[in-house]
Amino acid sequence: MSGSAPLVTVVTPAYNVAPYVGEAVGSVLRQTFTDFEYLVVDDGSTDGTADAVRSRAAGDPRVRLIPAEHSGLSDTRNRGVKEARGTYIAFLDGDDRWHPRFLERQVARIESLPDRVGAVFCRSRLMLENGTYVGVQWQRSGRYDFDDFLIRNNPARNGSSLLVRRSCFEEMGGFRAADEPVEDLAMWLRITGGSRTPVFWGTRGFLADLRLRPGSITRDRSGAYRALRRFLEEQAPMLRRSPPGLAYVHPAAAALKYGDAGDDLAEELAAKARTAGTGRLLRSTMGLRLLFWDSLSRPRRRMLRDAQHNAREAVKTANRRLRGGPR
Repeated sequence: MSGSAPLVTVVTPAYNVAPYVGEAVGSVLRQTFTDFEYLVVDDGSTDGTADAVRSRAAGDPRVRLIPAEHSGLSDTRNRGVKEARGTYIAFLDGDDRWHPRFLERQVARIESLPDRVGAVFCRSRLMLENGTYVGVQWQRSGRYDFDDFLIRNNPARNGSSLLVRRSCFEEMGGFRAADEPVEDLAMWLRITGGSRTPVFWGTRGFLADLRLRPGSITRDRSGAYRALRRFLEEQAPMLRRSPPGLAYVHPAAAALKYGDAGDDLAEELAAKARTAGTGRLLRSTMGLRLLFWDSLSRPRRRMLRDAQHNAREAVKTANRRLRGGPR
């Protein structure tokens, strides 16, 4: 490609997201910061995703659609990284979207920070399939290192929230399919653990919208939890400032609360977390949550989960009534 290199390369991995990808592309093209190239890597979609991208991006020379054989998220992102010319790389999933000032604010932030900062990441809003906002993903602003990312179970939360130096990937390699379903966390840990730019920085703005789609959250996630347990067994001993048990607190608390890992695995994770010591667990919100849920018997945990589920369903029904929809 001719011409000077842009400052930023935006990479969208897209697989069968035809109903949403036009909105994702539109949110990139509406950015107030304009010195970017935009690579949409179509991961062998069969639903018209490529046509939706062509329609939305027609006539904009910054956009390049890259067709690929279906190979999964890690390989698709890596294809975009390989083709990137920018100093920085930002990923936007094909069913998410950005605030118009995402690039402007993230670029300004990373360029205001020391050279050891390899990436910045924003806070995110959660939306339903139809775009209705239902919650937020919040994290403190400021500096993060290897321990922070492992103990907080990936505070960047989702791939659409980050702006990363391209040099991080040149130095540490790309995403690894073998790390799925924790490929994001594994990538950020490699950067924070061994690169020349090991610091990540959380920013204050809610600049990314993460879409919750049917099927993206399942009741039984025991396979994902087992993969995470194996990953933590490898990574937890490498914590530098904290006891290994703290790496298990977030997943253990979630597994106990939601019941989507099964009781045996949830309690196994909780036992690992408790090795950090009750005193340390009492000093954090997540640690307190873990201790509470772990103190309940299995029947009482199930009763409380059911009660919470029924309360959520009641709120949904009330909202539908207020909107005049079906009951």
